[in-house]
Amino acid sequence: VVLATNVAETSLTVPGIRYVIDTGIARVKRYSFRNKVELLRIEGISQASAKQRAGRCGRVGPGVCVRLYAEDDYAARPGYTDPEILRSSVAAVILRMKAAGLGDIESFPFIDPPSPRALADGYQLLDELGALDEARRLTPMGRELARFPTDPHLARIVLAARDAQCLTEGLVIAAALAIQDPRERPFDRADEADRAHQAFADEHSDFLSLLKIWNWYEE
Repeated sequence: VVLATNVAETSLTVPGIRYVIDTGIARVKRYSFRNKVELLRIEGISQASAKQRAGRCGRVGPGVCVRLYAEDDYAARPGYTDPEILRSSVAAVILRMKAAGLGDIESFPFIDPPSPRALADGYQLLDELGALDEARRLTPMGRELARFPTDPHLARIVLAARDAQCLTEGLVIAAALAIQDPRERPFDRADEADRAHQAFADEHSDFLSLLKIWNWYEE
């Protein structure tokens, strides 16, 4: 039996799988223009994703998919999942396109082009990071940022830490920000979790709290 997730949608066929249980939900990355961060939101999957999940069973023989949601719910869902470029920050795309000499993102023939709002947000972020000059050309900082296979925010943290002679600490903080918050907070034990997390609290910065967690783990 496979308990289907969005990872299972694209996994290889496993012989012997006869049943799939589809919860109908997945964690989907969405960029928040208001908060300027990418969030992993729990959302209902599309019809195409549901078909992919069902396809994990019975590939080499009879199979059954049990969907834990109603048929009318399935019928009301969108046919396909939104392309990732439409639900992500395009700052990194702009940065790497300029570094690779691919021209302006506005004229690139995307199958699903980003919205004007997404483009404006991407340019604004790169300007704040010092990656572009007034003519929207890459600065020396922008060329360094483009070499990092990660979010420009995090790359800028690493470069700033390098210049401030605290690269070890900067790498720890950037790595922690690149993943889901390592602090577990179960719904039924939230108060207990908050008290436990107080041991790592820092009055000056939440970033230093993450560094304290790392140092505690290492020790």
